[in-house]
Amino acid sequence: MAIERIKIGYTVYAPNYHPGVGCWDLRTLERAKQRARGLGEGSRIYRNFNQTNKCGQILGDWWTGKHYWIWTGVIFLRRFDNEAFRGTAEQS
Repeated sequence: MAIERIKIGYTVYAPNYHPGVGCWDLRTLERAKQRARGLGEGSRIYRNFNQTNKCGQILGDWWTGKHYWIWTGVIFLRRFDNEAFRGTAEQS
């Protein structure tokens, strides 16, 4: 039986993200924050959990946490997933 481990990673989404363009996978939160600051106000950071085996190979199962961080241009705000697009839906 293979030993399963959980590997934590971070995905940064650009403010103008659409599928196929504008996301980066990074290993540390500090690097993810640097990338988000560089992309500008509205960038989001999600924490990912990946199952890996003893050799470090990803087993295919992964999931995200219940919250994310959004760069306001000054600070990172921690938001919960169910609030992700509430502001854009109300403005439409």
